[in-house]
Amino acid sequence: MPRYFFHVTDGQTYPDDIGSELPGLAEARLEAVATYGDLIKNKEDWNSEWKIAVADAEGTTLLTLIFNVREVSGAVAENA
Repeated sequence: MPRYFFHVTDGQTYPDDIGSELPGLAEARLEAVATYGDLIKNKEDWNSEWKIAVADAEGTTLLTLIFNVREVSGAVAENA
């Protein structure tokens, strides 16, 4: 089973030196999206761009997910 590495960048780069064995790129894409979900739960600085680069064991980037949120000045927050 191939190993995929999920390198996170949010102004700093956090390389994944361990990786995860997954059946294929489709599963690696889903894992990257799930990782985003986990990371943004505790995000305090929303005015930034995050990236997760998914690479194979040779270090070749296979796909990159980019998440960019910008708060709009004067926006009204809704109460949940």
